[in-house]
Amino acid sequence: MLDSLYNKSVVCPVCQKKIEVTKVKSKDCVVASRDSDFCIYYESVNPLFYDVWVCEHCGYAALQERFENISLIEAKIVKENISKYWKPRSFCGERDIEKAIEAFKLALYNLCKMSAKPIEFAKVCLRIAWLYRMKNDDREKEFLEHALRYYRETYENEPFPVGKLDEYTCAYIIGELSRRVEKYDDAIFWFNKIISSPQARENKVLIDNTREQYRLAKEAKEAKEKG
Repeated sequence: MLDSLYNKSVVCPVCQKKIEVTKVKSKDCVVASRDSDFCIYYESVNPLFYDVWVCEHCGYAALQERFENISLIEAKIVKENISKYWKPRSFCGERDIEKAIEAFKLALYNLCKMSAKPIEFAKVCLRIAWLYRMKNDDREKEFLEHALRYYRETYENEPFPVGKLDEYTCAYIIGELSRRVEKYDDAIFWFNKIISSPQARENKVLIDNTREQYRLAKEAKEAKEKG
């Protein structure tokens, strides 16, 4: 295993068995660059690959931040709909991008069975899109579309803040994902919503980013209209 990685013992909250999960040492998480939708690239090992923990015994999978935060009802659903059909296999140790995608899709499958909130789906779908982007796979756009739908559902139906996500950052994500899937009118609408908000203007970095993406969306729309 890479020196940047280490294993940690946790107890699966579904089957109560002890499992090993792999994490990246924080000192080795050196950021190289960021995309406009918050996708981060690292100089060496990418912690995104290890952000989903999977129980090898019962098939429960979730983002690290959510893994232990599961209700008794949800655990019962996992046992009845996933564990019953699960063939034990380990996700511990070094992961390549394909193994990371498999882990994220397993987390997505768990969310589907638990009828989770839109924000949970949004976060997982966006990260799957990032992984496909890193391997230059066209399926990136498919998962950007899914993430966009779930972020919109979150914006329209949930009181803010939703976890660590505030209203204007959510609006920015909706605008930027709209731009990336070539829904330029929608992107312009959401970016304009932020720029015209007095509260949003208190966040200078967000406003600067929004103005830049607004400009790109306008240029792309004009280019598309010219054919």
